[in-house]
Amino acid sequence: MKILLATFLHTSLMVAGTNTQEDKTSLRALYPGKGHFIKYQQEWQMSLYNKRIDEFKNDPIGQDKIVFLGNSITEAGGDWNVRFGTSNIVNRGISGDITEGVLNRLDEIIHYKPIAIFLLIGINDIFDANIPERQKITPSYVSNNIFSIVETIVDKSPDTKIFIQTILPINDKIYTEEKGWFPDHPVPLPDQISEINSLLKERSRSRPFILIDLHSAFIDDEGLLDEKFTTDGVHLNSAGYDNWVKFIHEDISSMMVQPNQH
Repeated sequence: MKILLATFLHTSLMVAGTNTQEDKTSLRALYPGKGHFIKYQQEWQMSLYNKRIDEFKNDPIGQDKIVFLGNSITEAGGDWNVRFGTSNIVNRGISGDITEGVLNRLDEIIHYKPIAIFLLIGINDIFDANIPERQKITPSYVSNNIFSIVETIVDKSPDTKIFIQTILPINDKIYTEEKGWFPDHPVPLPDQISEINSLLKERSRSRPFILIDLHSAFIDDEGLLDEKFTTDGVHLNSAGYDNWVKFIHEDISSMMVQPNQH
């Protein structure tokens, strides 16, 4: 009897170990590999992307989460749970990320079927004036990629609420003072941002997402990113993140889980 029990336990542990290994292998397939081609992604962006993806592999999203999805502006928000006083927000921002980058890493997010996704993406698509084929990266191209992100989520995780946030304004004056340069575009960046945001607003009437006009909460009288909210004319300071939290708090409050509830 003891021999049978020992054999059964040994077999069970082996099966459990095999299943665990298979689970780990299948979960890792949710993430783009280091050699994965992403259209319009530059080398510096690829390095940051790969590093962050490795972090995601070791810290899966989990169940019943709210995902903040975006670029450095989202990533630099750090622990969004602390900002909102909750325990179920996951930060999936990647510095330098573009719409194509988000499209290529949706498998992980869809797999866990989050309660909600808050997306802020697009500024890195249009910021650099000198990348190859830059003329093809139009406001329509960027907005269509955002709509593709939405459609992919709706198709594979239909119960997930999707919140699309309009692209934040920039302040070229502050950026030039801080960095000593600013990209020279045939069409000024603020105009490109406005066109993308207009396309998002226009299609939000017939698309399965909720539009949050974040841009309007950060703009000054000159149509620029308000200096009190920024470190360099593009990225946010502490006051900027406080303003963001305040602006979307009502949208997110009903989905939050208090730390002692989790």
